[in-house]
Amino acid sequence: MGAVFYILLGWLLAVGACYSFGAILLRGTPFSREETIPLRFVCGAAVYSLLTFFLGLCHLYFRATFVVLAAIAIGAAWRMGALKLPGGRLPALTCWQWRCALLISGPFVLLYLSNAMAPEASPDGSAYHLGLVARYFRGHALYPVNFNMYAALSQGMEMLFLGAYAAGRHSAAALMHFTFLLALPWLLLSYGRRIGMPNAGIGSALLVFASPVVGIDGISAYNDVAAACVLFSLYVVLRSMEDHPELAWVAGLLAGFGFAIKYTLFPASLLTGVWIVWRLRSWKPLLPAAAAALVSVVPWLAKNIVWWHNPFAPFFNAWFPNPNVQQWFELVYKKQMASYGLPSYWLLPIEATVRGTFLNGLLGPVFLLAPIALLALRYPEGRRVLLTAAFVFSAYPSNIGTRFLIPGLPFLAFAMAMALPRPAWLPIALAAGHALLSLPAVIPSYCHPQAWRLNKWPWRQALRIIPEEDFLRSRLDSYPMARTMEELVPKGRRVLGFNQVAESYTNTEYLVSFQSAPGGQMREIFLSALIKERQPTYRVRLRVLPTKSTAVRAVLNRTETGGLWSITELRIRNGESEIQRSPHWRLRANSNPFMVQDAFDNSQVTRWITEFGRTAGMYVEIDFGREETFDVVDLLQPNDQPWDTYHVEARDASGTWRKLATKIEPEELTSPLGMRRAAAEELLRRDIQYILIGPSDFGYDDIHMNAKVWGVEEVAERGGLRLLRLLPRDEFERVLKQ
Repeated sequence: MGAVFYILLGWLLAVGACYSFGAILLRGTPFSREETIPLRFVCGAAVYSLLTFFLGLCHLYFRATFVVLAAIAIGAAWRMGALKLPGGRLPALTCWQWRCALLISGPFVLLYLSNAMAPEASPDGSAYHLGLVARYFRGHALYPVNFNMYAALSQGMEMLFLGAYAAGRHSAAALMHFTFLLALPWLLLSYGRRIGMPNAGIGSALLVFASPVVGIDGISAYNDVAAACVLFSLYVVLRSMEDHPELAWVAGLLAGFGFAIKYTLFPASLLTGVWIVWRLRSWKPLLPAAAAALVSVVPWLAKNIVWWHNPFAPFFNAWFPNPNVQQWFELVYKKQMASYGLPSYWLLPIEATVRGTFLNGLLGPVFLLAPIALLALRYPEGRRVLLTAAFVFSAYPSNIGTRFLIPGLPFLAFAMAMALPRPAWLPIALAAGHALLSLPAVIPSYCHPQAWRLNKWPWRQALRIIPEEDFLRSRLDSYPMARTMEELVPKGRRVLGFNQVAESYTNTEYLVSFQSAPGGQMREIFLSALIKERQPTYRVRLRVLPTKSTAVRAVLNRTETGGLWSITELRIRNGESEIQRSPHWRLRANSNPFMVQDAFDNSQVTRWITEFGRTAGMYVEIDFGREETFDVVDLLQPNDQPWDTYHVEARDASGTWRKLATKIEPEELTSPLGMRRAAAEELLRRDIQYILIGPSDFGYDDIHMNAKVWGVEEVAERGGLRLLRLLPRDEFERVLKQ
């Protein structure tokens, strides 16, 4: 039971600190007692998250730090009398309303609490959300992790996880998100009471709270439910501002916190500005609102400018080229997130509500009735709620996963409940039906078997009667390998993998190939040994008259929509002799200049690749640093590259580039020998000592059957995943001699 104590301690300390900071901030504000409690937590969480960010910059991520921070926050709030609740009350609920709300929500509270306390086993939570948190806590600091694009996203929620994780590890962090799951329906219910629609408040709160995807997301170390809670808190504050304009700074704080939690909440800032101008008919409140928002937004943008060379990393790489994320990857990633492999967008409503096959989760069948929300347009409040929903859902097309509907779900649910005013019990009856259909025993009757949802009440696991190790091995396929890496990979050694694993459960330095440009380069190196189309089997000789110049360019002439331009090696010749490369050379490329060195490293397994397509005028340039005479530029390329559409340019004494008459001489080559070992040695040069490969990864069988040729040895196999050690050259040569 010791683990349970620390889990609860970490959770309660973090929640107590958030609530106390919020109590200090909201002293004297005009909110009712019922609204004050969740608003204090949410507003205080914004402050706690920001303080954690700066503690990380000061290298102060220690358990004692977070205990002291919580003690200071709680003690200060108590001494200032801020913990006292205001006297104002909302209109009371009737006895039957309370009974309905508690009877319907009670089973879900117990279901969610047991799952939140159980070991964290969600896909992204156990991988990068808490993987980054664990990494920061081990390093006692917030520091750049440039091989993981998720580290570039705003991490306001991860900062909250850190405070809980410091004492209670994974489950305490999940409970932090669970707190937002409790606060959200509380806010919906309170707001319904405030506007004189208590049944709509109860109905909408239960529609959201019982939704299957909201439940499993809210008990995991994710951020979508927290985003929804912050947005609805912002809405409550914006409505209060109509009578109390002095609350503009609170609205700005929440809008900025939304961005800090999730990039896709940027419409919250726009909504705040529009609301202030539209409802208050004044520009003056914009200043405190903007200032408060920037307090939360600027640190994340500044962090990305310094560490990622792109304030909006990992996106907008065309505007801010950088060595960490390539533009072509961003385009592919966005395309995948906007489709999820869905055969047709006409299937989206049924997939998001009932099936959960492609979109990873389901809202519940009742949300097929979402169009009835339009009936709420007949009320002024309904129009405001639906306008806010439109703002929030405007970011949804960028990622159509079901959980990305959660931030706008409270507004949709409230509008649906408002649309059913007669008879008075109808919104609650609708919510009761929804709750029944959302019970773990009922959901399998209509959803896809693999839909992401809760299906158990794991109290024995939550109380650690069943050991955490046993639960994780049964729920997370990659967990056994994560623990094996922890045991067998020496400290300081790096593992390259092609898919996510439960990174938060290992201290091993694990790089996922698709999460950064350097990781993508390493994957290309690995694949070049296996795929002929990626090997240098074509030489394009660009012959010119003997020319003396300080710089030369190989220029592409034709624009093509498909494929990327790549060069494995670029060599400059004078007659039969190659001009030797020199430290004085300066290499440039007008697309992806960060990888241009790969075309000049004498390696058959590395290549320079453009960031986007093939466009006329693209070039690779060599500045010799002195005059050289040349008459040939050789391009060593894969056979899927254009061979008939280049020219050479040289720079004259005035610094002007002039086009040279160029004769193109293509030549087909045989595939180079020794590519497998060359790939292994190149990975070793890039500080990769191990490879983790699974049955679904290309090359899985080849590297197993040709282990001796690759120069690898199998260290372990768990659940089909193979951990392979790359042999250094001396060991490889010794193995060959045996």
